[in-house]
Amino acid sequence: MRASVSQIIVLYLSCLLLQMGWTTQVSAIVTAVGKPWLRGSGYFHHLRLDPRGRFVAYQGEDGLGLSVLDLKTSQVYLVSEAQIGASFAWAPDGFRLFYREQSQIADGGIKSLINAFDCANFKNVVLDEMSTASGYLTLDPRDLRLQILGPKGVRTKKIYFPTERLARWQVAQRVEHGKWLATQQSMLWITHGGIGMRKLDDDGSGVESFDIAPHGDRVVWATHHGRIYVSRDGGTPRFVAYGRDPRWHPRRPLIVFAGARMVGNKIISYDLRLADQEGVAGQFLTATQLASERWPQWRGNSERLVYAVEQTNELYTLDVRP
Repeated sequence: MRASVSQIIVLYLSCLLLQMGWTTQVSAIVTAVGKPWLRGSGYFHHLRLDPRGRFVAYQGEDGLGLSVLDLKTSQVYLVSEAQIGASFAWAPDGFRLFYREQSQIADGGIKSLINAFDCANFKNVVLDEMSTASGYLTLDPRDLRLQILGPKGVRTKKIYFPTERLARWQVAQRVEHGKWLATQQSMLWITHGGIGMRKLDDDGSGVESFDIAPHGDRVVWATHHGRIYVSRDGGTPRFVAYGRDPRWHPRRPLIVFAGARMVGNKIISYDLRLADQEGVAGQFLTATQLASERWPQWRGNSERLVYAVEQTNELYTLDVRP
């Protein structure tokens, strides 16, 4: 009986996909949790796979701290024990992890540090310091600048990559258009060198996670209430679907996210799901009933996803064919 039910689910979802015109496929919709690809020593939360596919940055179960797992050697490196949240991003070279950590100082205030963890030498380097709380660290792929919002405005730091040379269109786009800036409360669109600042409308619950498209023209984010939105060039945000953990494909106009399974207005679990660059949600990639698939990441430029199952120390993979 269980097998026949799974077949019915796959057939039903396949018919829906044909009606919606989706061309992205998986070999089969995953209806049960299979054998894990990798097991860690602790729970995986808020995964970020580096662009080369060798290192995984992740947080602990309580949302504190930051660690890096070397998939080649299976070695785990503790990067920070402080509060990080969604404020970390990989450099294009895949060997440097930029992050903002906040900690309480002696007088009861908050201190923010912008750091870089060097995966080649396995050490931290302090890039900047603010004697106050700050927004999320945001890396703009168009000009390779780190940006963060503080009480005195937008703070910017240029990062130099020996193998990354900006194309003319990137420089022109940086001048002519605005840029994205994420904070704990909202996603912002910044123009005129930081003078103009506009809050993008969402459900108002605050930004849980976000991702800027490779060309920098679009951003997708998830709120604390589990709603996903997408915006292009600071335009009116479009509600994508209920879910969390959105990530852009590095080459194709696709978003993968943990799509919510709903009973009434309540989220009961998550399955991996796709959406296009305009925010039209479509295909579910998994349909497991007893597990929540979270934090999907594209491994390099391939069509392979790496993801975690919530409340476990296990990572799984899933191939998605174009």
